[in-house]
Amino acid sequence: MIKIATKADLQTALTWPADADEFKLWFGDNIAFGSQVDTIWMQIKADERATFAFYDQQQLQGFGQCYQKQPGARHIACLIVNAACRGQGLGRRFVTELMQQALAQDDVDYITLNVYPENIPARRLYSDLGFREVGETRGMVSMQYDRPG
Repeated sequence: MIKIATKADLQTALTWPADADEFKLWFGDNIAFGSQVDTIWMQIKADERATFAFYDQQQLQGFGQCYQKQPGARHIACLIVNAACRGQGLGRRFVTELMQQALAQDDVDYITLNVYPENIPARRLYSDLGFREVGETRGMVSMQYDRPG
């Protein structure tokens, strides 16, 4: 189940990355590992951007954003799945729900996201869901999903 995220959801999700390298896969270079939840909440503009929490069986399993970055598009960002739950298909379910949120808007023609080249499992997941690689942004692979039809 997907719902609007709270600072408490972010606080829980901040316990998932094991180290600064794993944290970077989630937030990139712009947010420092160990930053306070209020600081991160402001940096990701969570009050302005659609920010979601993914729950499965009453437990927080994922955190991410899906917001309008440019006209006709939504952008998925700051996506993380609880490390203890990886490999169980929850990430696929969460991304699929974010995509459904985006495509429920009539003005959305495509969805974008960026992923680090070394994050092979994420790249494979996004490709399986219909995203294609369209370039590079700040050292990350840019991917795009086009609305069917």
